[in-house]
Amino acid sequence: MFLLKIALVFILVIRFFTSGLDAQPGFYKKIYCDGGYVFDSTLFFCYLKEDDFSGIDTNDGQQLFGPYFDHFPQICSDINSALTYFPELECVKIRFSYKPIRQTMNSRPSPLNIFRAKDKWHYTIIVNNNRGRHKGLCFENLSYTIKIGWLGHELSHIIEYQQLNRAETIAFALRYVFSKSFVRSVERYTDFLTIEHGLAFPLYNGTDFLLNSKDIDAKYHDYAITNSLSLSEIKCLWSEYYYKRMLISTGK
Repeated sequence: MFLLKIALVFILVIRFFTSGLDAQPGFYKKIYCDGGYVFDSTLFFCYLKEDDFSGIDTNDGQQLFGPYFDHFPQICSDINSALTYFPELECVKIRFSYKPIRQTMNSRPSPLNIFRAKDKWHYTIIVNNNRGRHKGLCFENLSYTIKIGWLGHELSHIIEYQQLNRAETIAFALRYVFSKSFVRSVERYTDFLTIEHGLAFPLYNGTDFLLNSKDIDAKYHDYAITNSLSLSEIKCLWSEYYYKRMLISTGK
């Protein structure tokens, strides 16, 4: 009976916190593409080259810090390149950690944010050092394009976190831990945001590489299939995004 009461209280607490997320429609946005746009494969597959960033003013990197750079300081330039697609994060503090996790990398709000003013919130991107039980792909050895795509996905998560208040952040964490359907909604919506920030091809390249990699275990592979946009969805949504932008730019 005591355990039953504890379980009931726990359920009520989770329900109290997670009810706040009902007002966050982005996570529940149905991501689909009707296929009504012509897919230009030449334009898509030639979309991003390493020298595309030449001449672009990147930030000075002062908002990037953490132990990851003690091991791989050269990655800072790649991160700055990815950040050019996220001007809304220009003044955001992002800590890069380096430790064992289940995936290659993930992002999360700093727990200390509950004591900070909203405009002072920090965020953490954790890169797997592959020394634990779970092995991800070695991020430092990935191609430039794939690194940009995966960083874009993690930065899109931070865009999402910025929309939450303290209670909603707690609600997000609880629901992400206990609801597989919520994880799927969040990850697909994050892929969608990555596309909207102009990183469809890097996202496609990274997803394709991950799904065909022989260096990840079956659980990681299944996780990627279940929770990511498919390759066909990425191409279709990119076509929709590109042609809408083209119509806006031409004033049609």
